[in-house]
Amino acid sequence: MTDFDTPQRVEELRRRVNEVDDQLVRILNERARIVQELGKYKWESGVALFDPRREEEILRRVAKINEGPIYDTSMRDIFELIMHRIRDLEAERREFSN
Repeated sequence: MTDFDTPQRVEELRRRVNEVDDQLVRILNERARIVQELGKYKWESGVALFDPRREEEILRRVAKINEGPIYDTSMRDIFELIMHRIRDLEAERREFSN
């Protein structure tokens, strides 16, 4: 790669990162909407909203399907944060709906 190609390659890679970020935002919001719907059914059925066994199952699953380069422990951390933030969103929604 020549010095002339470097800025163009950097821009192309940044564009690709932006595209992936856009997809991540859409997918995370879709996940949150699905969890909200699930929470609604659980709430109406009197089922506990938080299921630590299910959360651990999800964390084990994402580590198992992870192909890297992100470490399995880091992937678990990322998904744990996602689940906690979506749970926080649900708690806030319930506070404002009462």
